Amino acid sequence: MFCGVSQLDSSFYRVDWIRQLVSLLDDQGIAVHTAAWEAFDCFVKSVPKDELEPLVVPLRRTIESTGAPGRTVPGFNLPKSISPAVPIIIAGLTTGSNDQREQAAYAIGDLVERTDENAIKPFVVPFTGPLIRVATQATSYPPGVKIGILSALSTMLKHIPAFVKPFFPQLQRTFVKSTSDPSSGAVRNKAAEGLGVLMKNQPRVDPVIAELITGARGSEESISTSYVQALAHVLRNASQNVGDKARESCVELVADAFREDCSGMSLLITFYPHFSHFFFQRITPKLLDPLLNTCLISPSC
Repeated sequence: MFCGVSQLDSSFYRVDWIRQLVSLLDDQGIAVHTAAWEAFDCFVKSVPKDELEPLVVPLRRTIESTGAPGRTVPGFNLPKSISPAVPIIIAGLTTGSNDQREQAAYAIGDLVERTDENAIKPFVVPFTGPLIRVATQATSYPPGVKIGILSALSTMLKHIPAFVKPFFPQLQRTFVKSTSDPSSGAVRNKAAEGLGVLMKNQPRVDPVIAELITGARGSEESISTSYVQALAHVLRNASQNVGDKARESCVELVADAFREDCSGMSLLITFYPHFSHFFFQRITPKLLDPLLNTCLISPSC
């Protein structure tokens, strides 16, 4: 009521209101979390659009500390769900500072984890589109922003893959491109993990495997290792969809690594938790024989 009718300057209290109202959305009393949602909605509508960005950090911190593992937040599951938070998050993601963009991305992942699937569905497109757009401009952002975006996209793939399916082609390009990001190994690791989650929901993985193998062969050591890590995540999550030719290419990649001063041993050991299931469940002895004969039994090793 106050935000709807008052002409007084209440900007000093905005952060406090976010903390209180968003926390009350987790109250188990229907009357309480419904009233908190209505107050939160009215409050956000009273804030000028060009003043929303500073609210994204306290909003994300409050969402992060709201709820508990294994259950959703009651106030997020109301008919209009998380709609009051959307303008703040989009403002932070698209026009905020680097820190605000990073926290906005993490806020999206936090909301996905704390909201019922049917309640979050109307907001998938408004969230995913800006995330991908910012990701395509990632060269101008620090690693923290990139990791936040990749983390949010990975969370969406884990929890609501069916809803982000229309974005699969763009997500694939985003993850593969970020796998070779020169600025940070942490960015490359997060991209590799996200690509594995994405491929779990894709029937055709051979083209991605071919692209990763090409990248691993043609890049410097640090980037090559990231490509191999991405390949390991893909094989772990989607080994059942790997074709015969792609399997042979994976074996050849490891064999070539062994031939280069036996460095393949450390490479294989590093990613053994991901490769092991694929090699011992999906690779036939016929494919492994050349690798064993030329690399493991060779006197040069």
